[in-house]
Amino acid sequence: MKINFLLIAISVIFYLSGCSSSSETEERTESADEGSEAKTKTEYGESSVILNTAMSEQGNEMYSPDIDSTYLYWLDNDLIILDGSTKCNIFALNVLYRSGFKTPDENALARDLFDTANYKEILPVIGINEITKAGKGDLVVWYSHVIIFESVLEINDGEYAIAWWAGTRQQDNEDNIRNNVCYGKYRLDGEYVVRRPVKK
Repeated sequence: MKINFLLIAISVIFYLSGCSSSSETEERTESADEGSEAKTKTEYGESSVILNTAMSEQGNEMYSPDIDSTYLYWLDNDLIILDGSTKCNIFALNVLYRSGFKTPDENALARDLFDTANYKEILPVIGINEITKAGKGDLVVWYSHVIIFESVLEINDGEYAIAWWAGTRQQDNEDNIRNNVCYGKYRLDGEYVVRRPVKK
C-alpha cells in the first residue's frame, strides 16, 4: 500500500515538473512542491473529452518543431507552412475540433483568440484575468499563447494552471513532453482570458 502511494506521488511530481511556455512568452514554470495536490493524466472522466483528446493528440509528430508544416483539422485538414512559428493555437483548435466542439472558420492565431470581440458565439469569454470560473477543457489565452486548462495549482508565489499546450522550451522526454506538446503547470500571470468551448 505504501509503495503504491509513493509511486503515485512520484508520478504526479514528475508530470508537473519542468514545462514552459513557447519561445514567444516568458518562462512561467517552477518545480511543484512535493505536497501539492494535482490530478494525473488518467483521472479525467466522461466530461473531459477535450483533455483525453489532448493526450491522444500529443502523439502526433506534426507538432514537433522539426516539422514546419501542419494540418488544420477544423479547416478541412488544410496544410499550412509555419516557417518556424509555434503551434499552440493549432494544437488547441485541433483538439477542440476532434472533441466535437465548435471552432473558428479561419486560422485563428493566439492574438485573435485573446481579442474578446472575436468568436463570442463559439468560444465565449467566461473570465478576464480570473481563473476561478475555468473548467476542464477551457482555453486560457494570452496574446501570444494558448493552453487547454485542467485545474489550478497553488504554489508559494502564485497560481498555476495544470494544462496541455504546444510550444515549450523543454526537450521532449517521452513522458509529459512529446512532439513539443506539454502536460504540466503553467504560471497564470500577465493578461489572459478564459474561453469556454461550445459543443457542435
